Amino acid sequence: MGKTFRLTVNDKTYNVEVGDLSQPAIEVIVDGETFNVRLERDVPEMERRPAPAIAAGGDPVTAPPPPAPRTKAPAAPPAAGDGKVLCAPMPGVVLAVRVKAGDKVKRGQEVCLLESMKMELNILAAADGVVKKVHVSQGQNVAHGATLVEFE
Repeated sequence: MGKTFRLTVNDKTYNVEVGDLSQPAIEVIVDGETFNVRLERDVPEMERRPAPAIAAGGDPVTAPPPPAPRTKAPAAPPAAGDGKVLCAPMPGVVLAVRVKAGDKVKRGQEVCLLESMKMELNILAAADGVVKKVHVSQGQNVAHGATLVEFE
C-alpha cells in the first residue's frame, strides 16, 4: 500500500495505512477496515467537512473522531535510497527550508519542514553530505516524489 501510521485520537490508537495520495480516490485502511476517501483541496479550513466513510462492502460506517488540528508528527523517513536526492514523501506545502547550497549536513539533520494533511513532517537527511542544490522554497506546494534537495 503506501505509508503506515499509528494515530492516537482521544486516547485511542489506530493503525492507519494510506494509499497513493496523488490519486483522486485514496484507499485508507484503519485497523483493518478499508475506506475510500478523497482529499479536498482549495477549500477554506473552516468549510471543510469530512466525507462520509464507506466500508469496502459499501455500507456507511462511523468514522473515528478527527485528529486535533495540525499535530506535530514524527520525522518522515527520507524518500531517496541513495542519499543523493531527497524527495517529498507525500504531497504538501513547504513550511521551512533549513539548508542552502554548500551547507554540510549530518545524517538525521532536518533539511526542510512540510505540512501535509494538517501534520508537520520533518524531512531529514539520509546521510552525511553537502547540499548541492535546494529545489524548493518556503510556501511552495510539492507533489509526492518531488525533488526537495540534491546532495553532492
